[in-house]
Amino acid sequence: MNKDKLIVIALVQAIFYTLIWMYNDYVALILSLAFALISFTILVISWIADRIEYARVGSWYYPLLILSFIIPLVLTGLFWFFKGGEMSWMKPLF
Repeated sequence: MNKDKLIVIALVQAIFYTLIWMYNDYVALILSLAFALISFTILVISWIADRIEYARVGSWYYPLLILSFIIPLVLTGLFWFFKGGEMSWMKPLF
């Protein structure tokens, strides 16, 4: 997989997370953090397993996991910053 495909995957992820953030910030926060945590966990486990026994994974695997970890966190930080930390689900109902 070349760098062009990684860029396209990164843009699709960014658009996906942005649309979710525009729709509902509570769901977006939970999904963004969950996907980032899952990607980070898979990255760490894969790295450890690859160090124990070489698995011959493609050169695209680790950059893809790193992008899948970083993109949701960056977009979460950006939306949190632009909204001033005041999410709609944090406001009192009455």
